[in-house]
Amino acid sequence: KVPTAVVPKGLNPKPRPLPLFFYGEEDESVVAAAAAAAATSAATKAGGVKPGKAAAAPSSAGGGGGLTDEQKKAAAEKKAAKNAAKAAKKKDNPPKGGDATPAGDLNISALDIRVGKIIKAWEHETADKLYCEEIDIGEEKPRQIASGLRPFYKLEEMQNRDVLVLCNLKPMNLVGFPSHGMVLCASNADHTAVEFAVPPEGAKIGERVTFEGFDGEPEAQNKVAKKKIFQTLAPDLKTDENGMVNWKGAKSVTSAGQCKAVNGMANAQVA
Repeated sequence: KVPTAVVPKGLNPKPRPLPLFFYGEEDESVVAAAAAAAATSAATKAGGVKPGKAAAAPSSAGGGGGLTDEQKKAAAEKKAAKNAAKAAKKKDNPPKGGDATPAGDLNISALDIRVGKIIKAWEHETADKLYCEEIDIGEEKPRQIASGLRPFYKLEEMQNRDVLVLCNLKPMNLVGFPSHGMVLCASNADHTAVEFAVPPEGAKIGERVTFEGFDGEPEAQNKVAKKKIFQTLAPDLKTDENGMVNWKGAKSVTSAGQCKAVNGMANAQVA
């Protein structure tokens, strides 16, 4: 049998303070009152205060153990002011990554579509569906772009062709060929018929194609890739019943007029 522990007379265990938890927004008077209450509770449990008798709580104003109405009001006002300051700071300093554009706010102006001209085209060495092209889009040197157009165009039909180029795509290797951009074409639903989307005669090389009512600046190519912006916008980039290129019904615009599918393919997807 385990002997019962005997505490010598006059020796009582000291009360252990209870842990206190705060959220960091409490008024000092609230913290002091909570600490006093915890100390009283610990003393009661340890026999320091007999049940039924309240321990005297320290007073910040020299009388009364609880918070006065004025103190409660002051604490509430202080907390509200602190929360308002936090909200204002958060608004003025958004977190990193907060520049992400919600999908509902995206529009075709996020894409940098420009007038270009193929100045040289050749067959890819190993990919039987790819042409490799050098395209003048008004930059210091031509863009190199690979396009899967060999099933639809003969090599001689690729030369000196006016085209539309999606420019703000990240460079990537296509079967070993460094490609930076996309030549836009119209195609039917099953992709068995494909034709170039082209600028009107007289449009300037390198000029940007815009759409009526959407005049924003294009997004950076890294963001276009990361946020899949082209994939989001492309389903609404189409030709109308007359083969003219639109986005959600908004007409494409250049200095010389509207863009179109070169052979007038109607109600086609443009990508």
